[in-house]
Amino acid sequence: MGGFNYDRDVYSSSSSSNWGASSYSSSKMSSSHLDSTMEADGKIIKSETQNPIIIVLDVTGSNINFARLVYDKMPMFYGQIEQQGYLKDFDICFCAVGDAYCDYYPLQVGEFAKGIELDSWLEKIVLEGRGGGQGMESYELAAYYLYKTTKFAVGSSPIIFFIGDEKPYPSLNKSQAKRFGITCSKDNIEPFKLLRQKVNNNVFMLLNKYNGDNFEADITSSWQQLLAPEHTILINEEKAVVDLMLGIIAMSSSARTLDSYKIDMLDRGQTQARIAGVSKSLENLSTALVPVKISGTITTTSSSKKSTQKGTRL
Repeated sequence: MGGFNYDRDVYSSSSSSNWGASSYSSSKMSSSHLDSTMEADGKIIKSETQNPIIIVLDVTGSNINFARLVYDKMPMFYGQIEQQGYLKDFDICFCAVGDAYCDYYPLQVGEFAKGIELDSWLEKIVLEGRGGGQGMESYELAAYYLYKTTKFAVGSSPIIFFIGDEKPYPSLNKSQAKRFGITCSKDNIEPFKLLRQKVNNNVFMLLNKYNGDNFEADITSSWQQLLAPEHTILINEEKAVVDLMLGIIAMSSSARTLDSYKIDMLDRGQTQARIAGVSKSLENLSTALVPVKISGTITTTSSSKKSTQKGTRL
């Protein structure tokens, strides 16, 4: 793509394992009241690019640091997509989710943007830091909202990342949906099933350890049932969250295999420990995306479908 500058005075081109520990994001992501442009009610989120990216940040107490990490590393994230050719035409939208049963701002929704303009949207996010403390947040509300309000170009390949550490609520609360301008007339709505169908299954949960301590089996299992199992990506190291998103994009777009993505991480200064941890988290996705040649045909196995076509190896 090109032409959309993303430079900061504090930005380092290095993506070393220590980068992201600065206090820059703390001073910039300090909104205490929701900007009107982040309000969800009545908004349509539209992208005209071929590869729209939506990043949904859990901004409850145990996950605030992820929003700051994403802010700190966004120039690297954006730059790597361009420089490495993972995607040719993309833009990014940031959303934030909390607990609609108790938070003031449980659903915050930005708009698609490119380059340095992304900073202004990230800086509008209110890091509320609340949540209900019962092991569930309103991810299902965010999923249904995105299903209802996103518009993409014909033939595009959107990808949606959720970043958090808890389960969604088991059912969609209709009154909560109505609060944010979306209605549902049916009972037993399955928000993640609908969203996956809309974006060709390109929905990923980057799952943090619960309260930063350990992965809870019931939380992990819940996401594996909602999404394709290989789309539930465990975050073994918090600072690796952007490395994981880049790897998912690189492999899902067929720009890289896991092995060639490891080389990219090495080239941008990541440690062997970081590379090993990221590789472990992405292994199941990598396996699901590997083409398999069978008797002159190619069966492409992905997490969304299997297709067989004649020809040479993809």
